[in-house]
Amino acid sequence: MVAIKTYTAKQGAKLVLKSYGAVWGFYFLFFTVLGILSTWFPELINSEYKQDRLLEMLNDQPLQLFVSAVIIAPIFEEVMFRSLIKPSYEDVLLFVSGWLSFFFMGFSEGLTNWYLRLLLMFVVFIAAYYLLQQLLPKKALAGIQQLLNRYVWAVLIFTSLIFGMAHIYNYVESFLLNVALFVMIIPRIVLGGVAGWLKLRTGVLIWPILFHFLNNAFVIAIMLIIDYAITN
Repeated sequence: MVAIKTYTAKQGAKLVLKSYGAVWGFYFLFFTVLGILSTWFPELINSEYKQDRLLEMLNDQPLQLFVSAVIIAPIFEEVMFRSLIKPSYEDVLLFVSGWLSFFFMGFSEGLTNWYLRLLLMFVVFIAAYYLLQQLLPKKALAGIQQLLNRYVWAVLIFTSLIFGMAHIYNYVESFLLNVALFVMIIPRIVLGGVAGWLKLRTGVLIWPILFHFLNNAFVIAIMLIIDYAITN
């Protein structure tokens, strides 16, 4: 079991940066090995799978992409996928509230303004959290917390796998899993695992959220630089 330690802002930021550096070390090794293996096993790479919607937003709606990927996604995805890793009472409420607000997004597709949908998503999230606080006393969730704490590593691995699989929709419109797609989401699974470890190590969601923010901001920045270089 990893002992929870209280981190200062400086210590937490240093831990996040070290963790992100380790992730990029893994990326370098992973893609190097993948490039070598693909010469013998070409099915590991399928060039047809591209993040078309992300690229489209980059060109047509850069502000929406920035807000969605760099601000909203780190908050809500960490709440939805990391809050059950050694959870506090508040973490369990955040988990339920996060998923309720996510499902709400599916019913708000008729709204034409993307920022209005995101605003309503936050309203649903806050309202759900408040109502759950009133309806569920701490004693009611104590058993769930104990169970999740007992199998903390299983929860971390499972949520990392689900986190990775959720990103399959970056490449295809309906769920599909084959060798090439699984290979493409391995970096996301690892990213989720490291974010989960940060939650386990620190006991709070702020550091996984900042870690996720750093990753998405860095990736979007690289994409913008490449797009600018190509168009100019």
